[in-house]
Amino acid sequence: MISRLRTVAAAAGAALLLTAGCGPDGGGAGAPAVPADAPPALRTLIEAAQKEGELTWYSVPAENIAKSVSDDFAKKYGIQVKFIRLTSSDLAQRFAAEAESGKPAADLFVGSYTPFVAQALGKGWTVKLADAQIPGYPNGFPGTYLLPDDGTAVIQIQPTGIAVNSQQAGDAIKDWPDLLDPKWKGKIILVDPRTSAAYTPFWNLIVKEHGEEFLTKLKAQQPIVASGAAPATQQLAAGEAAIVMPAVQSIAEDLKSKGAPVAYVQPPASTGPEIVPGLAAKAAHPNAARLFVHYLMSQEGNKRLNALPGSGSPLDPSSLPARYAFNRELTGTPAERVHALLGLAEETS
Repeated sequence: MISRLRTVAAAAGAALLLTAGCGPDGGGAGAPAVPADAPPALRTLIEAAQKEGELTWYSVPAENIAKSVSDDFAKKYGIQVKFIRLTSSDLAQRFAAEAESGKPAADLFVGSYTPFVAQALGKGWTVKLADAQIPGYPNGFPGTYLLPDDGTAVIQIQPTGIAVNSQQAGDAIKDWPDLLDPKWKGKIILVDPRTSAAYTPFWNLIVKEHGEEFLTKLKAQQPIVASGAAPATQQLAAGEAAIVMPAVQSIAEDLKSKGAPVAYVQPPASTGPEIVPGLAAKAAHPNAARLFVHYLMSQEGNKRLNALPGSGSPLDPSSLPARYAFNRELTGTPAERVHALLGLAEETS
């Protein structure tokens, strides 16, 4: 575990160096004027954030999206922004290790809604958004996207689907059961569900829709196991398989835009990573962090956060699949059973 944390820290440190240039030099120096129409509470927060002059955050959303919102926020408020892009599990490990030391490097995280979110709140590592005096909170967000017990809110949804190699699968795949056709035996890349707790709700959705026998039949398809959606889709693009599941549309679309023979299929029944912010209780720049959450939950900021195809916005329900199910509604089959049904031995430490 120690070596794992050192590896994560080293990688994150490198990412920080790469992204430290985001935002205008000098932090709040020469910052844009506070909008004249800003309500008093928001005006006070903007001024306090500009005095702090900088912000650091950990991001599960893709690097291009993290950079886009960071640059826009920096331009809008004159606050220097640094972000570190991490996987869900690495983010949890890093944030926890730093919080336990009493010296969090990040002012907030924007990560997947997993049991870590409640754990962080319970241990006092984060503060509830509703208690953070964020002006206008919850900014018109529908109640179904608010998670008051965990002190946060869903600000982005990335519905899960299927990626295909268009040269091998064409348009033969329309829905989850199509993956069980014997002709796809040995041609499916399975994203390893052991890599993150965020995959457990997805497999509960599959069980709810198609029963546990779907998992055992998928096992019989002898899938290739990949460590994550990004490397799996890269393998797909290279022609190493015909199908990736579960897949992320933004990753597939990015490769397709570069000429790769990759297409994305969105089944009507889906769930997916639900992205939530977590405010560090001992943030070095608490006002900038609160302003950033306010921005991400505003019409302007949330639209930019969800600009890529495959990102669903709480402020635009039409951006979600027809039968989307929230993670919190999908329980009953524990991760260990999912792994066993798929024929995946548990990792040992």
